[in-house]
Amino acid sequence: MSTKLRYLLPSLLAAAMAAGCGGPVPQPVEAPLAKPRATVAATVQRAGERAATPSTRAAGEPERNELGAKTSANGADKTVEAPLAPVHPELLDRCTEARTIVIEKGKRRLELMCGDEVAARYGVSLGFAPEGHKHHEGDGKTPEGDYAISTKFHSQFHRSLQVAYPNIADADRGLEEGQISRGQHYAITSAIKGCRTPPQNTALGSYIQVHGGGGGPDVSDWTLGCVALDNDNIEQVFAFHRPGCSPDGSPRTLLRILP
Repeated sequence: MSTKLRYLLPSLLAAAMAAGCGGPVPQPVEAPLAKPRATVAATVQRAGERAATPSTRAAGEPERNELGAKTSANGADKTVEAPLAPVHPELLDRCTEARTIVIEKGKRRLELMCGDEVAARYGVSLGFAPEGHKHHEGDGKTPEGDYAISTKFHSQFHRSLQVAYPNIADADRGLEEGQISRGQHYAITSAIKGCRTPPQNTALGSYIQVHGGGGGPDVSDWTLGCVALDNDNIEQVFAFHRPGCSPDGSPRTLLRILP
């Protein structure tokens, strides 16, 4: 590896992770004119304003927002249970039990768990094809299973937590189905056992994150596979998460994504 490339690698990795959402690096909305790129939050707000405006589309025709999110004509494909708010806010900073971030995809809900107690509950938005477990790059699905958060950082979606996807179960399935090679399988499993980010260049998908930018019962599913929250809420998730793994290799904060 050249000296120049060695110095560039951290910047290249940061740029890829900042893009996130399990897809290619997004292109500027108005790149030919070199104008400032619209923020995700502003885009989501505009999508919400359009949703409140009488539509001229044909009955039953799916709506598609600026980010490619699809919603049903009657909104019946999304249900969120109240309340969505801090439940025991004192546990957000003073949790002495095992910490778990639980995402229930069907309910579009994220809970911060301190042991068996719910510290906070927030609404989320998912990938544009949310039903079912993620299978391959570009399918628009949010994974299901137990994962670690391998790193967290500032991003174009305000704050992001990098999900250590694919996990070992994903790698086993990918190897069995011929999606990945034995070498890729070994690299993934080694990274997971070492509490590191697994390779993000396989057919299984990449850069799945929990991030800000807008999410919840009033926002359609707009990501490429990530889990999105309002910026105020991702701040709480960001602070609640404890990085790293315990001596037995288990994550200090478990991420559990349920159907």
